[in-house]
Amino acid sequence: MYYKEFGSKDGQLVVFIHGGFTTHESYRKQFHLLSDKRMVFVDLPGFGNSKQESANGFTFASAACEVVKLIENLSPDKKVILIAHSYGGLVVKEILIRIPERVDKIVIGSTNVKRSILFCLYTRKIGCHILWKQNRERYMREGISWECVCDMQKDAWHNFELDMLKNNSEILCLFLYAEHDIKEIRDSMKLWKEKLPNCKIYKVSKSGHNYFFDMPKIVNPIISAFCK
Repeated sequence: MYYKEFGSKDGQLVVFIHGGFTTHESYRKQFHLLSDKRMVFVDLPGFGNSKQESANGFTFASAACEVVKLIENLSPDKKVILIAHSYGGLVVKEILIRIPERVDKIVIGSTNVKRSILFCLYTRKIGCHILWKQNRERYMREGISWECVCDMQKDAWHNFELDMLKNNSEILCLFLYAEHDIKEIRDSMKLWKEKLPNCKIYKVSKSGHNYFFDMPKIVNPIISAFCK
């Protein structure tokens, strides 16, 4: 798995997991956020500079397994912090199902876990075609294939729930959502809190979905304070 690293090699490992149909570059305004920690920004399998490891295409479970391997390699003895945006939060969910004891804190930004008619349509072929038509040039430039778009959308639908995730009050959590996020995402913050009650929920005012990139002056201090 490809990753870019910043910060201190002696610091606590922090893994940044990007959202759907993008790469580690979506966090480029966070590259120097936690200079005392070992920050690793990954490209999920099939995206950016990471090869698709599974012959069956992208799944959130297989992506989580690759991140777990990275954690075990870079930080075998210490707990880690996970930071994820949008679909990246579904990877974090799969990591928490597998190795909750290795996780110290998580930051989840606008990750939907609520099925709806809207997302039913969005995750079908028609949604893939719309995404591809709107973003084809960027996808091709960043190494995102049509197959990965379809695989991610298909698997997302099957992951819009937290049933397999055990309640855990030991992990410290920060949940972010945008003021202008759709209702499913805003409602999802409550569902996350039911499973991970030791949390704070923060609304990013006057913001759309991509606040990590669009509003770093607001988001970065919040994350920095939480990760101390």
